[in-house]
Amino acid sequence: MEKIRASNLVDVMRIDSDKTTTTTFVKEASKISRYSLADSVDGLNSDMDYHIEIINKDDKLRVLKFLRRFFFRDEPLNQSIQLIPEGEDSTCTELEDYCSHSSFENNLSLMAVTANGAIIGVLLNDKIDPPSDEEPEYIESCKNAKFKKILRLLHHIDKSVNVDGQFRDLNVLEIKIISVDTNWRGKGVGKTLIEKAIEIAKEQGFHYARADCSSLFSGKLCARIGFDAIYKLNYNDYVDEEGKPIFSPASPHTAVVSYVKKL
Repeated sequence: MEKIRASNLVDVMRIDSDKTTTTTFVKEASKISRYSLADSVDGLNSDMDYHIEIINKDDKLRVLKFLRRFFFRDEPLNQSIQLIPEGEDSTCTELEDYCSHSSFENNLSLMAVTANGAIIGVLLNDKIDPPSDEEPEYIESCKNAKFKKILRLLHHIDKSVNVDGQFRDLNVLEIKIISVDTNWRGKGVGKTLIEKAIEIAKEQGFHYARADCSSLFSGKLCARIGFDAIYKLNYNDYVDEEGKPIFSPASPHTAVVSYVKKL
């Protein structure tokens, strides 16, 4: 495959890692200010119950605290370039700003919450705008050199997915980040979050949902829910001026794959 030089490429970090399996909706509570969804699996006791809530601006601090613990350091791209410094409370300000941009105020992002109020899963979503041909200003002005690499990669992916204009003039839901508490992985929390997001997107007139998966696990999750893979970029093919891969995540993460689902 032809090598892709990063100097010729250039939106923002999309979705990552969480290994999840299936679960089943049992009932949906009345919708007041937030969506509330009771979810259970045969054989689990009541302390495994959780519901889904729409994230709003008042949830920002607790959502970011959750992501610092379960997403920022473990996401394959972040881990590959050691984006997050060592230390329990260390973070990346630029990444937090990205997470905060519109995702807490658009009524599209969701969190899974237990009966005692603990967040066990987060799904940040947004509406995708058409990519620009030139490198956007927010990438040029990014002062974090490591995070800028991620921004440029994702802008390249965005342009590649939209190269034929197939999604022009369509409303596309962007699944940006998915993360689940390590103690709850494999119990269907990620699947529940995405399925609820798709339900909301349909209600709001979106035509497609899209996820750019930097993790093999998130990609498998999307495939199980019925997303189709439409673009793949192997990490080994995304190289710098010297022909060296810019990202080399640990196995089994070997590529970024873009998935879409018609709604």
